[in-house]
Amino acid sequence: MRGLLAARGGRRWALFAQLAVACALVAALAVGLASCGGETPTAREPQAEAEGGEGGVRLPPGLSEEDLEGLNLQDLEGGAGGSAGGGSAQGTEGREAPDPARTAEISGARFTVVDVTRNDSNKKVIASGQREVLGDYLEVELAVENVGDGLVDFSQYSFRLESPSIQAEDYRSYYGDNGVLGKYVSDHTISAVLLDYADLTPVLYKLKRKEVLEGVFLFYDLNPQSAEENAGFTADIAGGQAFLVIHKARGEDAGEEVRIGLAGLMD
Repeated sequence: MRGLLAARGGRRWALFAQLAVACALVAALAVGLASCGGETPTAREPQAEAEGGEGGVRLPPGLSEEDLEGLNLQDLEGGAGGSAGGGSAQGTEGREAPDPARTAEISGARFTVVDVTRNDSNKKVIASGQREVLGDYLEVELAVENVGDGLVDFSQYSFRLESPSIQAEDYRSYYGDNGVLGKYVSDHTISAVLLDYADLTPVLYKLKRKEVLEGVFLFYDLNPQSAEENAGFTADIAGGQAFLVIHKARGEDAGEEVRIGLAGLMD
């Protein structure tokens, strides 16, 4: 009997000891929670500002001041255009409006004459080792923007030069039907191939919506049977009778064309 009572007493003391330990743990946890709960968000603000750098700017997550070294931190606050969360993409909306006198639209494509120059040789359009030919050549640089709802297919366009001083029949005997520097269209109109400045290849690809193409040009021989200057063409420009004609030869709107006067573009 005494042994049984002793065993029961031992179990009671063990239970009391466990309860004491649990109470101590609860008390310690309560003290820790109380100390954490006493800190307010405003108490952390100076630390956050310090991490942000000059002026209290908050850096994007995962970035440090070293990552942004050399960048004006005010840009992140939107003070230099855009918010701290991102920048402003420059699409076609960011471009300057083209000069109406230099621009024409046809079948979803906006063509702008960038520059017009006269050259005294064909050097600009020949590859290494080809023969350079002196003469009178007109170079027309273009920029093209797709402002329509579909693709712009350059293979469907004809790029023509119209002037009373151009004798289009003369081009057949010299260039045949090549059409790179001049191909017969009608009595006073020739066509040329749109070329890429980078490699002188014909531009025959497609332009996406809102895409802008630059660095392309046309190169016309103004006097295919002589190395002399075509003085009549000079007079045609001054008199407003020389035009770049962009003609839709195939596809939707086939047969339509627009004209850009060349007067004043070489002043």
